[in-house]
Amino acid sequence: MSKTLIQAEHLSKTYKVFTRPVDRFVEAVTGRPRHQKVEALKDVGFELKEGEGLGIVGENGAGKSTLLKILSGVTVPTEGRLRVEGRVASLLELGMGFHSELTGRQNIRLNAAMMGFTDEETDVKTPRIIDFSELGEFIDRPIKTYSSGMAMRLGFSIAVQVEPDILIIDEALSVGDGYFQKKCMDEIRRLLDRGCTFLFCSHAMYYVSHFCDQALWLRKGQAEAFGEVAGVVREYESFLAKKSKKNRPQESLPEKEGPASFTAARMLGGQDGVYRRGESLGIEVSWQAEKPDLSFHLGVAIDRSDGVQIMSFSSHRDGRDPLTGSNQHHLRLWIRDLPLLRGEFEIYLFLL
Repeated sequence: MSKTLIQAEHLSKTYKVFTRPVDRFVEAVTGRPRHQKVEALKDVGFELKEGEGLGIVGENGAGKSTLLKILSGVTVPTEGRLRVEGRVASLLELGMGFHSELTGRQNIRLNAAMMGFTDEETDVKTPRIIDFSELGEFIDRPIKTYSSGMAMRLGFSIAVQVEPDILIIDEALSVGDGYFQKKCMDEIRRLLDRGCTFLFCSHAMYYVSHFCDQALWLRKGQAEAFGEVAGVVREYESFLAKKSKKNRPQESLPEKEGPASFTAARMLGGQDGVYRRGESLGIEVSWQAEKPDLSFHLGVAIDRSDGVQIMSFSSHRDGRDPLTGSNQHHLRLWIRDLPLLRGEFEIYLFLL
C-alpha cells in the first residue's frame, strides 16, 4: 500500500501589504494596524501518495505559486496543517536558492549543503549535475551572467540529480529551449517511474495531463475543483473558453430572411460533447426550403474558442451534387479520425 507523503489540511496564507515601508515600523511600535490583508490562499487541502502526480492549474494570481512555496518550505501557512515526508527538491522562481555572485559550481555545493548532503556525496553528484545541465565552461562563471534558460538548466539539474522523494516544479520549465525541455520531461518520467511524487504548476494542459494523475484548480486562492486530472482539466478549459468568448467583441448582424432556414442540428459520436483525437465526429442537420426547386450545398467551419478558424469544408468542394427537389432536407456527415488537439471548439453551419 502506497505511503502518504503529503497531507495538507485547510491551508491558508494571508499577506500583510503596507502602503509605505515606514508603516511597518509604525505598526510595530504603536500596535495599530497600518496594513491591508491579502488572502493568497484559503482553505486548501489534499493528500498525495508515493508515486502520484498533482497538476496545479489556474489563472495568474490564483495562488498556485503560494501553495508550492508552502509545500517547498519557502514560506509557512497562516492557518492550516501540513505534513511532508521524504526529501523535497523544488524548482520555483528562476534564481531562487542561487547566490548571484557565486559560480554555478559553487551554487551546486551551496544547494547540496542546504539539502543536507555531505561533502563526499556532493563530490559524487556534482559531475552528474554539470553533465546533465550541459552548461560547459559557464559552470565556472557567476550566476549573474546566466540567461534565464541557463539558470533553469542548472536549477532543474540540481533538483533531479538529488533523487528526491518529492519533486515540485513551478512554471520555470517554460523558459527553456525545446531540446532541454524534452530532456527535462524524459527525466521527470524516469523519476515518476521510480516512484517519485510530483507536483507541477503549469499553463500547458498537455504536460499536466501527461504527467499527473490528479489536478487541483485554484481560483482566487480557493480550490475550485480537485480530482482526476482529465475531469479537472476539462472543467478549467471550459471555464477559459467561456471567459474568452465572453470577452470577445460580438458583432451585431442584421436579421435576414432567406430562401431556407435550419430546423435542427445535432452532433453524433463522442461522449457528452467530448471527443478524443482520432475519433469520428458526426453532424446531423435539417433545413427547410421555401421552394422545392431551390438547390443547396452545406458548408461547415470549425473555430477555436478564441475565434481562429482552423478547418472548413463544404459539399460542393467534395464534388457532391446540390440538394434540391424538396422543401425538407436532411443531411448527415462524418469527420473520420478527428485531427484536433485538446481544447474547446465551435462548429458553424452554412447553406450555400
